[in-house]
Amino acid sequence: MAISTPQTTNADNNIPQDHKLARRKVGFSPKVTLSIVLILLIVFFGSFQPNFLTVENLVNILRLQTVPLILAVGMTMVVLTGGADLSIGSALALSGIIAGTLYLAGVPSIAVIAVTLVSGMALGLLNGVLVGVLGMSFFVVTLGTLSAYRSLALVASEGKSIQLGDAPLFLQIGDGSLGPVPVPVLIAAVVVALGYFVLGHTSWGRKIYAVGSNREAARLAGIRVKRVLLSVYVTTGLLAGLASIIQMGRLTSASPVVGTGIELQVIAAVLLGGTIMSGGSGGLGGTVMAVLMMGVLQNGLTLSGVPDFWQGTITGTILIVAVYMDHVQRRRLGLGAD
Repeated sequence: MAISTPQTTNADNNIPQDHKLARRKVGFSPKVTLSIVLILLIVFFGSFQPNFLTVENLVNILRLQTVPLILAVGMTMVVLTGGADLSIGSALALSGIIAGTLYLAGVPSIAVIAVTLVSGMALGLLNGVLVGVLGMSFFVVTLGTLSAYRSLALVASEGKSIQLGDAPLFLQIGDGSLGPVPVPVLIAAVVVALGYFVLGHTSWGRKIYAVGSNREAARLAGIRVKRVLLSVYVTTGLLAGLASIIQMGRLTSASPVVGTGIELQVIAAVLLGGTIMSGGSGGLGGTVMAVLMMGVLQNGLTLSGVPDFWQGTITGTILIVAVYMDHVQRRRLGLGAD
């Protein structure tokens, strides 16, 4: 049965109906499951840790998850096209080093923010050109840029953190509040809302799903596949630049090693949220729930006295679970086991 969608462009009109249906086949079950797990975690930690359910702690959880959440919006778009961006943590660090260097050089804060966002887009553009235009493997390309961007951050900063000192605008963005709402949480909410609108209610969003579902069919339908792939990697880079500004403001410094391993956390959240690795199915709703669940888990374990170095083990375990869920979702959609 065909599902009617808004008709906006000729390419959009020609998207096969099964591609439009694919994005609605998954997402409900993972979101419900994650919601239940999230509630159980809150009840569990709230019962044993008296400080867990305090307003201060809950707000702190939201603050700490703003960077992963913003990055996860871009990663969801990339995974929906059948790819992934392993370089987002390194792009986060390099964008921050660029921002910190410019700020210490006396460049006005507004200009620093603009340049940082453009720098993030440029880093994503390189991935997009190599993957989308030249057709190289996203794994090879983003693994290479993961190393290259991190090395550039270390070289540019000489391996040292750049201390901002008195930087009112960055402090407001990274750790300020508008009334009871933290500014970074508000920014993350706006990014999620825009991402949800784009994926669910625009021609570009429909093309992202179509490209992930079947690139050749999308091309035959008139969709410029290379342009779509290029756009999602540029968007991911832009969001990495935005996240670096928030991170820098929260830490009052720019570090070349910040964001190490965050790509695994973000990819795990996307897969746990029901977006399948081969693309074409899933969405932001499950991703948001997964990011919040992982934030609650990490916070609860910290309050329980679990050493920080166990976080890597926990993240790795969650990633394995996410890959298994991706495997199950693929079989459910009849896409094969691999």
